[in-house]
Amino acid sequence: MKALRIYAGPAARLHLERNGLQPSDVRVIAGAAGGPKGLVLGPLDRFIFGQWLAASTQAVALVGASIGAWRMATACMGDPLTAFARLEHDYVHQDYVAAPGAKRPTATQVSEVFAQTLDAFFAPFVRQVLSHPRYALHVIAARGRGLLGRADTASTALGMAGAYLSNLVHRRAMGHWLERVVFSSAGSGLPFIADDYRTSQVALSEANFQAALRASCAIPFALNAVTNIPGAPSGAYRDGGLTDYHLHLNYASASAGAG
Repeated sequence: MKALRIYAGPAARLHLERNGLQPSDVRVIAGAAGGPKGLVLGPLDRFIFGQWLAASTQAVALVGASIGAWRMATACMGDPLTAFARLEHDYVHQDYVAAPGAKRPTATQVSEVFAQTLDAFFAPFVRQVLSHPRYALHVIAARGRGLLGRADTASTALGMAGAYLSNLVHRRAMGHWLERVVFSSAGSGLPFIADDYRTSQVALSEANFQAALRASCAIPFALNAVTNIPGAPSGAYRDGGLTDYHLHLNYASASAGAG
């Protein structure tokens, strides 16, 4: 337990003191952004989804941005223990080779290889992920507005600078440049109150699953923005960590409102 720190509000702390934490207590699990840092949680993911939650029957919303979206989608696969082991292997063994004479691979090259990696990982299981009997998946991506609505490098650079400066003033001001878009399993309402930031919800389907996941992981300049996502508003979509790096959202109020 020295490696684990638990934060709880007054009501949750009282519940934990009296009852401990039971699998049936969990209604929402958030997978934050953070790139390779997400791999540190591999053993915990395997325990939670492969063993611990299996002892309960309630519906659970899984919310993820960037690597967290990949992790939460993996949790929806039929054999999470095997799936998470493969996620760690496939993530670590990604290989991006620069063109002859170039110092590093281009964003287009990285995007193409990453798309192939996700396709190989999820293609046979997309329907299984979207129809999980207990888990509703919510993938967060950032849709660009203004200059960030374009996918070219120059517009991205200027738009990101504008978003950075706006965020220094106030988080809501960054909404001029970026909109939170949540791709959710069909029929699933948002598991959090979205009054903190400009937000849209789009139904997650077999047609847009791969594009939504790529968009959620599309780190600016490292990967290309994702455009023309089926069923989603037009524009350029980038890493969900731009709007929600830590996924510090108002989940409790949403749960209370849902009864």
